[in-house]
Amino acid sequence: MSVKRPQAILALLSLVVGAAVMAMLLNLYGGVRRKMTQEFRGYGANVVLAPASSSSITQPRPLIASPTGEGSEGWGGTMDEALVSPVHELARQGQGTTVLPVLYGVVRLERIPPSSDLPNFVNVVAVGTDLAGMIRMNPGWRENRTSDFSGTPSQPQCGVGARIASRLRVAPGDTIYFAPLASFNGGSNKSGVNCRISSVLTTGASEDDQVFVPLGELQRVMGMTGQVSLVELRVDGETREIESSIRRLSKALPGVDVRPIRQIVYSEGRVLGVIRWFLLAVTALILVIIVICLTATMTAIALERRKDIGVMKALGAGDFQVLRLFQAEGAALGAAGGCLGFVMGSFLAVGLAHRLFGVTLKVIWWILPLVCGLATLLALGAAVFLVGVVRAIQPAVVLKGE
Repeated sequence: MSVKRPQAILALLSLVVGAAVMAMLLNLYGGVRRKMTQEFRGYGANVVLAPASSSSITQPRPLIASPTGEGSEGWGGTMDEALVSPVHELARQGQGTTVLPVLYGVVRLERIPPSSDLPNFVNVVAVGTDLAGMIRMNPGWRENRTSDFSGTPSQPQCGVGARIASRLRVAPGDTIYFAPLASFNGGSNKSGVNCRISSVLTTGASEDDQVFVPLGELQRVMGMTGQVSLVELRVDGETREIESSIRRLSKALPGVDVRPIRQIVYSEGRVLGVIRWFLLAVTALILVIIVICLTATMTAIALERRKDIGVMKALGAGDFQVLRLFQAEGAALGAAGGCLGFVMGSFLAVGLAHRLFGVTLKVIWWILPLVCGLATLLALGAAVFLVGVVRAIQPAVVLKGE
């Protein structure tokens, strides 16, 4: 290696470039995968738990209001909130699962105090849930929030959609009154609750026409204690991991319909799958190019050393002993090139991730042994191609100068 410096440096540079590109792609994939997962979280829940009789993955049928203001058709399916305890257990296991129980109902909403130039009331869909959890589940929602009120048992916090706020001309800090149009299981349909608006939500979807109240408060008012319409889940991971979680939940909850929101689950899976296969294809192409370069370089080195090899064979060295020297040389070049390439590739990955994707990338250190190992194996693999060259060298012919 010290005598044939130009050839050794050329082989080392090939390994450094290949290892740098591999390290850069692997680090970028890890960072981009995290970034894509965060972006897909903006679409909200990707799995829904609903009563087995429900035919929709969005929300069961709420109470339908008749023109007289009284309920008509009754409620869609609900389920016992205690049935979803395995879901909370899954979330506690640290598998990246966000759980959000939800209850839907139709309520009569009034502004406090009333205004003569505004409607006396509006009938809206009330969503009983944890408002902070709903915001975390849907980070794409815009929230106009007040922070000077923490809520009391007699006047809890609530949130309203942007269109409802516009119709009633209410803002964060104002008070509204809601009461059910009818109740479930004999609850009183006259009881209502004053709540203070803590936030106005702009979603760009049907939630702009809804009011969000604490789950326990809506359950009490509707006479549906312990009941939920559905449970929204955000399960992190690729499609295969999400489907595995769905199968486990289906077995644990035989009376519950566990359904993926396929547009989100499979879109996320397709994007991550394309990125992964692109990474594998580029890495494989790079490995092939490196093997070709190393094979050509080490063959040239072996041919330039024909006299040395001839002398060794004349003194009794076998082909395997000669090949071991080339393999040791290749392994040393591979280990050095892999380590240098990892440092260079990681530095490039950090810069590209920040410029192209806006991601603050953390170096994935378990890639270091992987890159060094691959570079060493490539160098050893290139040395294997020298078997034919070494066997073809005959001491008598080489030493005669032919």
